[in-house]
Amino acid sequence: MPIRGNVTSAGDGAAIFSAEVRGTDGQVLGRSAQDGSFKVRAADGDSVVIRALGFRERRVTIAPGLHVALQPLPTVLQTMNTTVGQREIRANEATAHVTVLDRGAIDAAAAISANQLLRQIPGLQEMPSPPSQTSIAIRGLDASRVLVLIDGEPAAGGLIENRDIGRLSTVAAERIEVTKGPSSVEFGSDALGGVINLVTAAPSKPFSADGVFRQGALGRRESTVGVSQTLGALGYRLSGGWRQVDRVTGIDDATSTLERVYDLRTSFRYRMSDRISFRADVQGSRERQRWPVGGGYNGFIDNATGQGFVEAQAAMLGGSVRGRAFAQRYNYQYRQSQLSAPIAGSGDSLEQRERLNRYLVAYSRSAGRQTIDVGVQFSTRSLVSPGKVQGDSAQDDVREFFARDSWIFGSILANAGVRYTSSSLWGDAINPSFGVAWQTSAALRLRSNVARGFRAPSFKDIRYSFANPIAGYAIAGNANLVPESSWSTSLGATWAPSALWSVDVEAFRNNVSDLIDSRYQGLNAAGLQLFQNVNVARAHTSGIETTVEYSDGPLTAGFGYNFLRARNDETGQPLSRRSTNTARMHVGRFWKIKSGVNSDISARYTGAAPMIGTVNDRPTIVAEQGGFLSIDGQMRANITPRAELSGGVNNLLDQRPQLYTPAFARQIYVALRLSWSAAD
Repeated sequence: MPIRGNVTSAGDGAAIFSAEVRGTDGQVLGRSAQDGSFKVRAADGDSVVIRALGFRERRVTIAPGLHVALQPLPTVLQTMNTTVGQREIRANEATAHVTVLDRGAIDAAAAISANQLLRQIPGLQEMPSPPSQTSIAIRGLDASRVLVLIDGEPAAGGLIENRDIGRLSTVAAERIEVTKGPSSVEFGSDALGGVINLVTAAPSKPFSADGVFRQGALGRRESTVGVSQTLGALGYRLSGGWRQVDRVTGIDDATSTLERVYDLRTSFRYRMSDRISFRADVQGSRERQRWPVGGGYNGFIDNATGQGFVEAQAAMLGGSVRGRAFAQRYNYQYRQSQLSAPIAGSGDSLEQRERLNRYLVAYSRSAGRQTIDVGVQFSTRSLVSPGKVQGDSAQDDVREFFARDSWIFGSILANAGVRYTSSSLWGDAINPSFGVAWQTSAALRLRSNVARGFRAPSFKDIRYSFANPIAGYAIAGNANLVPESSWSTSLGATWAPSALWSVDVEAFRNNVSDLIDSRYQGLNAAGLQLFQNVNVARAHTSGIETTVEYSDGPLTAGFGYNFLRARNDETGQPLSRRSTNTARMHVGRFWKIKSGVNSDISARYTGAAPMIGTVNDRPTIVAEQGGFLSIDGQMRANITPRAELSGGVNNLLDQRPQLYTPAFARQIYVALRLSWSAAD
């Protein structure tokens, strides 16, 4: 007679797809569906073996309404990450290695902005973009070649190359996902070096409220508040934050510098039934940066961002259909003043305005050994930048089609995908990927990936128009630019001989072509030296990443090392500011002292790096950025069940290496966290 049951993970309780139900003779009796359910013909009391990729197999006795919870293998982290079509999958369903930083890691680093945490990961390096911006390089590629997302949607500022990872707040964040290597099949343009995706936490079930208040040296002041609850089928989360520091990320100056950010985030989720759900998220931020520009003047940048999406998901057509509509508005303004506040109409006082609308329809179906994802996405992008782009404004319509197929063959997972992108501004691009993972044993998992990524020319690359008669030069865009592209190959392994510790090693190479660079074109009609953006440069990055992790109850520890070789293939010179050696060690411990004390300490080393400049019209090494050793630590004590007092230090040794602009003085801070839950 047919027996029904379901298979879930003992780690998070989520359903497991394609778990095999085998008889004692080894015959496959059935497989679990996308929701973890299975139906087999067996007699009540028969013995079967449940086996799933990434989990320990388990022998159980057949009974009506059977529920089986499988233990995850230590070679696969118990994490979720976002993939093509905004679908969330387990780490064991992915062939690429994704680093997931959960809320615990964010709190352990006292990170209110994403860059404060991301720069601690080996293989990621904080890169300054003076005067006021910073970016994260992944495997040697940074800025516009690393895609930064919030819940799968692009962070603001990308249309005019005004990205700043320091602007990305961790308020209401559940986790930060870091994918190393090209990911254009999953996410589209700009994913040459990798992807950073900040994921908002889901609403809590009982009513909960929390607040954090932090103050420290260098004028550091921060506060966040949030409430969350689920009432029947409706859940909500409301969060807000404010932070200020008397420093601007790219400038080590103690005079008039200032950075202040306000954040507001909301998330509503409604579950109509087991088959239909809805979600609506809205967030906004305002930022002011101030720094001295000389002659007694201060420069000011004001950024204002608003974005949000509505989403519907339904179980239909034998699978799952997701529809999402996203809108983003971003305003940028630069001004100057001799005062502590800007003056209207001063300097470059005209605002630059970005508008982005995206519409996604995606379909996913899992059956037997196979999962198929297909979808379409349509985007409209517009920019208003008087005096900076030809015609003062520009617009682009982008159409994208993607598909990916995944198969499970016993202990082997394989996937292949492709994304086609067509733009009214720059043309089209096709990007494929292929990956395979092999669970050779319970202790060893091998993986390999080949992928092509691309970065579409921006409005600034194509339509930029700027002249500086005093300096005698002009810069012009180029309508004939083609997308930058890269081919990446990686080979990695995770070895976990026990549940206590694991070793992960990955070797990679990323060949990048058609890099966009500015080149001298002669004199224009006004007698100015004309520089134009052209596709000329080629580069490659390669290296090895190693991570060792240990966890035994209250004690966690880890060590990571990254070797990087980053070269400009056109000139033979290394890429500027890319450190060959980066490493990190961290130790965390929970102490049973009164209500509990957490201690966290980390040491981060970024090796010396060459700085490339131009001498006699030829690129050459002109200086060396010094090596940087930063030791950070924090103690958090639960003084009551609802209050936590903490104190910490960043850059304990007060390291300020030569030409390392993001390095500030030692910073000591204290904080108070208050929390309350109706479940207490």
